[in-house]
Amino acid sequence: MALCCLACVALLVVAGCSGSQGTGTSTGSSDASPTVGAHMAGPAAEVHVTQEALASKPQPWVLTTPESAVRSYLAWTSYAYRIGQSSFATATMSSYEEVRVDSYVQYNIQKKRLIDQTLSSITFGTPNIEGTRAIVPAKEQWTYRYVSIDTGNKTLAGPYSASYDTTYTVVKSGKGWVVDSVKAKDLGTVK
Repeated sequence: MALCCLACVALLVVAGCSGSQGTGTSTGSSDASPTVGAHMAGPAAEVHVTQEALASKPQPWVLTTPESAVRSYLAWTSYAYRIGQSSFATATMSSYEEVRVDSYVQYNIQKKRLIDQTLSSITFGTPNIEGTRAIVPAKEQWTYRYVSIDTGNKTLAGPYSASYDTTYTVVKSGKGWVVDSVKAKDLGTVK
């Protein structure tokens, strides 16, 4: 499996449980002070997040088309990974996908790291829309690095780049289109 949004890297995303309470992250001055939180998919952990990371919120999600839903999902999932709280991205995905995103957040926290990823480019293929379900193919390029959950958030590894051929299953919900699942084929080495 691939992590999708460079997470297309989610070869690891399938382990864990769902939940959207979020692991405690912190707010404060240049390096946010820690709070301890418990999450359904993992044990309580201290996670330090910089003010810069917290302030890097994406634009509000747009769920009006399958493609806009995928863009919103990628932006908000990247933010959730960067701050260690999957709950921030749940509006852009189904509960089925939420399990995978949360599991990847918890996996990284157990490894004492967060992933800071940026979508460099995305090109959509022709979506196949059948009623309330759409299959959306895409080609993506990402840059990413792993940062420590400790004070200072020093870079542990990276920066790296990755490219993927992805296929998003997007479903229509009461709030609009949301990502239900992601299949990603990495086109090179993912670390």
